Amino acid sequence: MATLDIVSSVKTLSSIPVTSAGHPKIIWKLPSEINGKLIYSYVPFLNLPIVRSFFIFFYTFFSVLIWCIVGKKREQKIVICDVLNLTSSLSAFLATLLSGTRVIAIVTDIPEMMTPESYKKQGLKRNLFNKIVSLYVKGFSGYVLMTEKMNKVVNPRKKPFLVIEGIVDVNMSNMDNSLEKKDINRIVMYAGGIFEKYGVKKLIQAFSLLPDSDLRLHIYGTGEMEKDMHIYASNDSRVIYKGLVLNKEIINAELKATLLVNPRSSSEAFANYSFPSKNMEYMVSATPVLTTVLPAMPVEYHEFVYLIKDESIEGIADVLYKVLNQPKEVLHSFGDKARQFVLTHKSNLVQSERLINFVSKLS
Repeated sequence: MATLDIVSSVKTLSSIPVTSAGHPKIIWKLPSEINGKLIYSYVPFLNLPIVRSFFIFFYTFFSVLIWCIVGKKREQKIVICDVLNLTSSLSAFLATLLSGTRVIAIVTDIPEMMTPESYKKQGLKRNLFNKIVSLYVKGFSGYVLMTEKMNKVVNPRKKPFLVIEGIVDVNMSNMDNSLEKKDINRIVMYAGGIFEKYGVKKLIQAFSLLPDSDLRLHIYGTGEMEKDMHIYASNDSRVIYKGLVLNKEIINAELKATLLVNPRSSSEAFANYSFPSKNMEYMVSATPVLTTVLPAMPVEYHEFVYLIKDESIEGIADVLYKVLNQPKEVLHSFGDKARQFVLTHKSNLVQSERLINFVSKLS
């Protein structure tokens, strides 16, 4: 494995995610931050419609171009782009073409497979975004992908690629998940997009088939189904909708829960190209995880999670009942093994080593 010592420095360039619709401040110019070998730089811009994008595009283009051609030889430099951040990444990509610098794409989603309903409402704008991404994504020197199946879609030229389905924070090893701190009720928890195609409706319906009065289903997040959550709660008082909360509250809730569930349908097309980061966040909490058998989930995960093999309402209810009625000590031990697995093999330190090793081998 390569080590961090082979990297002399890392410079990041990003734009603050604010728009004129969400913030009145017009001029944005933040100072750079330095942390060891890491330099965090931010694109200055005028927070005005259209003008903002032009500022970000041209500032990024010239910043990356100058960085590529000044100082060390180009073969000692490499640019890494999040291809879905179109304005910044397209400009950086063009700068690398002009300077002859190697450039790697990080691809976390196939654009046309991205599911939130808000994307569909963007019409022509979203279609144009998809077409631009699908064109320029094929020109990179290498790829970091979430799943193996992504490679056939985004990498037709068969350039080198690395699969990193996600990362967990190694500092999560310090989080206290003890039986003594669990909630008095047995809590089944879901956190994520509240969409029917994510299996949330089936989860609610399956949970309502369970008879035990000490069970609770806590749902966190937003989406198309949130308007109907009060109906589900009125039909079954054990179903509690928590809405959108800060991530630290989600983590605390995961530590107190009995079971964390990801009911995402394995038959949806996007499931082939998307490994939900939520599964890894669940696992590192040390609370046991119940998930569908997602096609993009490597088999190595199967022994560390409970699996929903029958995705019907009755099938989900059956596996919920069987898992929840295991001794709490058994559940706790199972969850702890999952945490150790992801901390050992999927932590930010381990995955960073893999990325550096991959980059160092690119010719």
